[in-house]
Amino acid sequence: MTKHIVRVLYVDDDMDDFLLVQSMLKQCQSSIFELTNAGGIQEALQMISRPFDVFLVDYKLGSETGINVLEAIKRKFKHAPVIILTGMDSGHADREAMEFGASDYLIKGGFNAPMLERTIRYAIRDAALHESLEIAGKKFKNIFERSADPIVLVNSDSLVLDANPSFSKKFGYNPSKEDFYPFYLRNLIVEDTDRRNFSKLLSSTSDFTDFQAKLKIPSGQHIEGLISIAQDEANHELFQLMIKDLTQLKAQEEEQFNIKKFSSTGRIARILAHEVKNPLTTIMLSAEQLGYELPEDVIKESGDLVDVIKKNCTRINQLIMQLLESTRFSELDLRQYNINVLLEEALESINDRLLLQKIDIIRDYEVDICTINADGEKFKIAFTNLFINAFEAMGNRKGVLKIRTLTQDKKCLVEISDNGSGIPQEHLERLFEPFYTSKATGSGLGLTNTQNIILSHGGSIRVKSRVNVGTTFYITFDFS
Repeated sequence: MTKHIVRVLYVDDDMDDFLLVQSMLKQCQSSIFELTNAGGIQEALQMISRPFDVFLVDYKLGSETGINVLEAIKRKFKHAPVIILTGMDSGHADREAMEFGASDYLIKGGFNAPMLERTIRYAIRDAALHESLEIAGKKFKNIFERSADPIVLVNSDSLVLDANPSFSKKFGYNPSKEDFYPFYLRNLIVEDTDRRNFSKLLSSTSDFTDFQAKLKIPSGQHIEGLISIAQDEANHELFQLMIKDLTQLKAQEEEQFNIKKFSSTGRIARILAHEVKNPLTTIMLSAEQLGYELPEDVIKESGDLVDVIKKNCTRINQLIMQLLESTRFSELDLRQYNINVLLEEALESINDRLLLQKIDIIRDYEVDICTINADGEKFKIAFTNLFINAFEAMGNRKGVLKIRTLTQDKKCLVEISDNGSGIPQEHLERLFEPFYTSKATGSGLGLTNTQNIILSHGGSIRVKSRVNVGTTFYITFDFS
């Protein structure tokens, strides 16, 4: 079996000690040691750049100490294994050597060949381990700091002990501020029940656990967060958490669902129109023929039944045409528009109603908002429908309509909020369905038509509502 060659630089101004160490190393069976001698500090400093595996340095080198050599080696090779040798058993020398990064400390005359060989082997092993740990540490620190998802270290009471930049940015964590108070992760959780369950998890978790909850962010809004919890292997009182923001993912899923639902509604409308219009035309023609062929006395006796048939056929035909129109992508007259301008023009078209209901308008427009490629007239119809919907929801209460525009992730966003009666959860899923309405009057096609216009432009529309709190429509477009 080939023996491993270990290259050793021995720094000592006493040649007898060098020969003694050389003799010891020749007795070692597991490795071959190539020993090189440096008789002083200057000679050692010139030689440390050579490829040595380990350094043996005498503590006393003339008027100076081996600590100077140790420092020079560590500056050049941070994890190089350095063993300090001394002729005196001095606690001060021992502490000083360890403080400056020595791997070990041996008393001359107090060790034999096996002990020296073992010390060298352990020093090389520990140096390699420290170097690999530093590389791994830098790698994981880089992942920690660059991760787009918030990562945080907390104790069992959810006190934040460390956090990556994504967490600091998203949740406003800034321990460098003078007035910064202890930051507890549990205080970010919105619901009381979720907060209690989260605290229970931190007192019992030993493996990875996923926990979903609404979390507060500095803007005052909430996000849907998925918290992955892992107990620290070294300290069971610490927990590593990664927080995934599901808000955008859920929004995308909702958008895809709305598009599929709209497409399905359009297909049903076209099938319905095809299957109903033909027999409807036959009924209409038959009714007209009856009007010509029935004797006058029969017509008088039956009253206006023929007219009723014709009138309702016309009504059914109109409803089918409205359904088709509201679920069919129409041709667009596309031009460049500032979204703020379109919103203002839509408000202007219903100014009389604004004054009548005494509704307060709160505008939060991004000044340099993006332009969009749009059919201006159709957009104004869509916005007007949403405004009227809000007015009717606010009724006789003190109405407040908030309109916000902003750009985010290469998207143009519009938020239209009211403080109206809100929409029950069971009604939200049917909100954009044709002919669905909770109002005493109305066709139930306004929001269907609004959705059609927005989807025709490649945009999306979502809605959130709470009963007796209000409703917010979220509209998103790609900007030009």
